[in-house]
Amino acid sequence: MDNWNKIEFIFCHKLHVSPIDLQTLEFYRIQYLLKEFEEYVDRENKEYQKQNKEIEKQQKSMKAPTSGFGGVSTPKFDIPKFDIPKH
Repeated sequence: MDNWNKIEFIFCHKLHVSPIDLQTLEFYRIQYLLKEFEEYVDRENKEYQKQNKEIEKQQKSMKAPTSGFGGVSTPKFDIPKFDIPKH
């Protein structure tokens, strides 16, 4: 019975089929529709993950190097040593 409630929820919420209409469908037809819906959700998830990976890849390529200031390295030079005057 718990599974039937889940099936009704999917049909009502996602597939916009009323519970009355669902009761008129043959069981094999409900199985086919659920299988198609699961495959659709899997395809959507794969596409979503693919797009997220592409976005992350683009963001990584656009990041500035972490060394220096905004990708510009600071010049290297030696600081001369001074003697501290004694009083």
